[in-house]
Amino acid sequence: MRDDQPIGVDDRALDDLALEALAEAHARQPPDSLGGRLLAAAAVEARTRRTRRALLRWRIAAVAAAAVAVTLGGLLVQANRVVDQRTAQLGALARDNVALSQKVDAQARNLASLHDAVDSQAGVLRVLAGPKPLVATLEAKLTVPARGRVVVDPTSGDAAVLLSGLDAAMNGKVYELWAIRGAQPPEPAGLLTVAQDGTVLSRVGRVSQPADVTAFAVSIEPFGGSKAPTGPVVLAGPVAG
Repeated sequence: MRDDQPIGVDDRALDDLALEALAEAHARQPPDSLGGRLLAAAAVEARTRRTRRALLRWRIAAVAAAAVAVTLGGLLVQANRVVDQRTAQLGALARDNVALSQKVDAQARNLASLHDAVDSQAGVLRVLAGPKPLVATLEAKLTVPARGRVVVDPTSGDAAVLLSGLDAAMNGKVYELWAIRGAQPPEPAGLLTVAQDGTVLSRVGRVSQPADVTAFAVSIEPFGGSKAPTGPVVLAGPVAG
């Protein structure tokens, strides 16, 4: 038996006793100042964590708001571009509509003019086809190659004028037909519309008491006509039964 081993005491028992003694020796409460510092440090760390989480949430919200703003800005720019395109298209359609309306109006005027011309020519044909019409052959009285005829229905007084060689460009002037009854003053019988080729083929107002008319004449008058001849007489001729 070895000399350094206690008699009747186990090594394991000594180790356990030593451990318990050490545990009791160190099992003391920490001083109050140390606990306070630990609690304060824990509170600071908790506040720091909460602040960090809050800042993180704010950053996430700011990034999301910025993304939304960028997206909305892009959508707004695209919407404005679409609005500009639609506005330009509507403007072009409006201009096309105006041009089309002008064409339609011009065609309507042309159609009305053709309708009037057809009616006038039909009236002229009716007068020419009447029985025993009164005819006045008109000759030029100036140095213009004008000539023509005035045909009157002796019953109704309807009159038709057929002329050529007149000037179509009458600025502020008009050709006017006059009915002459012997020595009496000439009577207005209608204003004449000259075509671009210098011809007149139209009906005029009815002539009262056509059997008493002895001659017809055409003069140049101010625009709108006159109650008595004031301008030069360009055509004149007697009525033949």
